[in-house]
Amino acid sequence: MTLPAPAPAPPPGYLDAVGGQPLLPVARDAWLAAVDAGWSDPARLHHEGRRAGALLDAARASIAASLGVMPAEVYLTTSGPTAIGVAVGGLLHGRPAGGRRVLASAVESMAVLSPARGAAEELELVPVDHTGRVVVAEFERALARPAALACLQVANPEVGTVQPVAEVAELTRAAGVPLLAHAVQVIGRLALPEGWDVLGAAARDWGGPAGVGVLVVRSHVAWRPEENPDRGWVSGFPDVPGAVAAARALEYLRDAWTAEASRQRALTARLRELLPTADVGIVVTGADDERLPHVVTFACADVVGEAVVDRLARAGFSVASGSACTSDVRMPSQVLAAMDVEAATSLRVSLPLGCADDAVDAFLTALPAALAAART
Repeated sequence: MTLPAPAPAPPPGYLDAVGGQPLLPVARDAWLAAVDAGWSDPARLHHEGRRAGALLDAARASIAASLGVMPAEVYLTTSGPTAIGVAVGGLLHGRPAGGRRVLASAVESMAVLSPARGAAEELELVPVDHTGRVVVAEFERALARPAALACLQVANPEVGTVQPVAEVAELTRAAGVPLLAHAVQVIGRLALPEGWDVLGAAARDWGGPAGVGVLVVRSHVAWRPEENPDRGWVSGFPDVPGAVAAARALEYLRDAWTAEASRQRALTARLRELLPTADVGIVVTGADDERLPHVVTFACADVVGEAVVDRLARAGFSVASGSACTSDVRMPSQVLAAMDVEAATSLRVSLPLGCADDAVDAFLTALPAALAAART
């Protein structure tokens, strides 16, 4: 185990970090303490309100320090998707007709595509290669026409491929177009790239509470949200205990994430090597090298992914099928479609923080039987 005590201990067969993971023990302790101390409205001037406000300010400052930005650039909200929606709306707010063209990679999550489609006058999806990596030359071509906003995920949570954010940022900067980076499943796993102007993330990705999203708007960016932030909290009533827990989880990982990511990268490399030998019908997707350390996606021939998920669940293993964002409504994954991968046959393993090494070996042992049962 590379994480310091008290280390997280997810259920042994739980391999769906993208779908959520347990609150880190230190975050739980921080949340409980803040529930007792930070229950009042942080905008109030009385003692209890000032105390809650001080906790919220300290949480924002801590998150800023962990991310290497200024506290005034950090805003908090009720979820990661809410942070992205607020970012898109605030960046496009007040743009004249004809000036709301938005660019996004073809593998962006629905958290980006839904608000972009709602607010943009034109949304252009930039193609990706077979690994899910956006084609930089295509982004450059798209920027030849005026645009109000460009969106690019830092890495794809569905197949793990890391995107060329720094390269695209050079192009958007030259074109005078702000770049919104969606850091889903990245913080606490990888170092953030350079060059982005606005960044959205979810505290649940690093073992914080699910009800906290983080939005970073660099000081040079013109951003006008419809709702004025209340002491750095935008959209909804400030969740002070949630903010404190999110900050504490990030503090915990600040000095430990590199070693944990290295350990998990070795585990997913083992999966990428051995999965094709577990069944002749398995093909691993996504980039070989530039990838998230904890995500592996693979397609299985002659089988429906959901049937395999069900068989594995009966054996005590939790994995995902289809899309990270649309499996609840059984829609085909636009990410896998853009990569020309059959979504219905795909499975994704994503290791939660603190995932035990032997969980991977146990999964590899259980998978062949689950595939065989799903094919009968």
